[in-house]
Amino acid sequence: MLGNTYITIGLPVSLFIIMIGMGLSLTVDDFRRIREQPKGVIVGTVLQLVGVPLLGFAIGGLFGGGVMAAGLVLSAVMPGGTTSNVLTYLAKANLALSITLTVLASLLTVLTIPFYMAYALPMFVGEGAQLELPFLQTLITMMVIVIIPVCIGMFIRAKKPELSQKFEPAINKFAVFVLVAIIALIAISESDNMPGWFAQAWMPVVALNFAAVALGLLGGKISGLNARDSLTVSIEMCVKNSTLGLTIALSLLQNAEIAVPVVVYGLLMYVTVAALCWYGRRLDANSKS
Repeated sequence: MLGNTYITIGLPVSLFIIMIGMGLSLTVDDFRRIREQPKGVIVGTVLQLVGVPLLGFAIGGLFGGGVMAAGLVLSAVMPGGTTSNVLTYLAKANLALSITLTVLASLLTVLTIPFYMAYALPMFVGEGAQLELPFLQTLITMMVIVIIPVCIGMFIRAKKPELSQKFEPAINKFAVFVLVAIIALIAISESDNMPGWFAQAWMPVVALNFAAVALGLLGGKISGLNARDSLTVSIEMCVKNSTLGLTIALSLLQNAEIAVPVVVYGLLMYVTVAALCWYGRRLDANSKS
């Protein structure tokens, strides 16, 4: 499977298109909100870029290390995506804050992902292992498949807003198709290994997911954010860009096993965030009563 043309070439190209879609949803005003909501932005960004990755390292170590632990860290260091913005809207939380956190995390993880994985791989897989993620190559790749397409999308929206309104929904559907296709490819090509891999991955992934949600809610509350903003931060901690994680696992690392926690997390997070949406709607209803 790892030599499959779709994985080595098609997946990065697909992610490039998906990140253009993210850019189509953004304007310069989204960056100006940093000044308007500094506390929420600072708390959410620190928890996203430092807190959740540290949870990934801690939980990966508690469950015995190995390739699965490295995959867990890979899940933890992913940014959110536009999905988190949609879910924040459904939860009646702070959509402006969610968009700002998504943008910042997507841009800053270009640096933090290769940094964290440079520690996770030798720590959990071993110094002499074949599995490594060259920092400079990863940084350049992330710039090409994240920063550049987001800028292209923003440019299109600024110059041709009618085009962005036309193509953004189609790209969002394409993103779902790509994720489902990757999961299907892994499941089919690694059918003999998948049951054992899933058995190893699901407990650490559940622990990471619940811990990330709790970190967002408690971190927001301790920092003095209101309930609505704390919920927004929690959703951002919970939702991860699984397509980006799979691109790194399958195209750069060329290892299906390390992709398994990313796949499991990408499925589980929707269950957890559904509960957060229910909680957010209860908060909204209570505030109006």
